[in-house]
Amino acid sequence: MMTTTFSPTSSVRTSCRDLIRQSGSVSINIPALVKFSNEIAESIHSNQSLQVAEWDADGWHYTGKTYQRRQYQDDDLYELMRMERVALYILSMDAINFCFWPSSSSSAKNGLEYEHLAIALRKVAEIDDISDDRQGHADSGDSSTYVRAESSYALSPSNLTTLTATKLQSLLQPHFPSSSESIVYELPEIDVRCRLLNELGTGLRDHHNGSALNMISKSNQSADALVRIILETFSGFRDYVDRDSWTNKCDACDWDAAKSSTSVIHFYKRAQIAVADIWAALGRCSTSSQRCHFIDMKLITTFPDYRVPQILRQVGALQYAPELAAKVDNQEELDEGGVDEVEIRAGTVVAVEEMVELVKK
Repeated sequence: MMTTTFSPTSSVRTSCRDLIRQSGSVSINIPALVKFSNEIAESIHSNQSLQVAEWDADGWHYTGKTYQRRQYQDDDLYELMRMERVALYILSMDAINFCFWPSSSSSAKNGLEYEHLAIALRKVAEIDDISDDRQGHADSGDSSTYVRAESSYALSPSNLTTLTATKLQSLLQPHFPSSSESIVYELPEIDVRCRLLNELGTGLRDHHNGSALNMISKSNQSADALVRIILETFSGFRDYVDRDSWTNKCDACDWDAAKSSTSVIHFYKRAQIAVADIWAALGRCSTSSQRCHFIDMKLITTFPDYRVPQILRQVGALQYAPELAAKVDNQEELDEGGVDEVEIRAGTVVAVEEMVELVKK
């Protein structure tokens, strides 16, 4: 019997579309969506010099531009080492790219945003950028395929595997803005984030010879395949919700069952972001390697978070039933994985998919 390979991006599209067809709380206003799509298309056509933003246009991310290793005489090896370090930075960043707002203070709000974490992690990655240390080598099997990062690199798999929450806090906190009485800058759920980085290091070590580039190479330049590889390797990236757990009050089905279950809603936000970041940083404009130049980037869906639906609702493209609208307008916290949150996220995916097709026309 022939088995079908799991396609995460296809599963996202199909499950979200099926849910919104049955949704009683979230709907798509087609006329408003068409109007908004036309405005975007007109803006694109009227701006002949429109350019796609560079991945690090704001200077937040680690690019390896300051990476120097005088002991590497081979230019190709040197470039592979730089790419490996950037790929590890991206995977580390996207492993912990969630939930910034809670504060340990009852009187001060948390001002931490994505850019603060990205910059702090960049500075951690840059610590050993300039060194004569030979702690790192091309894999003896095939140095043209992959390398392992230096053990001096803070985000190497060996260091991620043994990272503690205390160490992670000490690495990042000094690079956050200074706090005040009314606003603090702190990374919540540090234990959870540390566990996800431990998993990242262990997964790369045990399944991909300790190399991010080796993992990427296994995708054969397919974005969808790399999303699948990330999901298979790292459970922390498995962003799905089992609808049966809503009605039966049971635990969500396990990963093997989730891939084929008709009751599961798939999102895989951070896994898709990681692939998009790798493509933007190392594949879109790279002339040195094709491994990160994914030929099916169009399969990546929108990343369903809390910002995109805000815009879609503001332009009238995404509509909420009165009860849900009241919750959102009153800034009530929606349960993670609950019906309201999942339907908003699914509606976002479906609306953006429709917008893409409309803009292309």
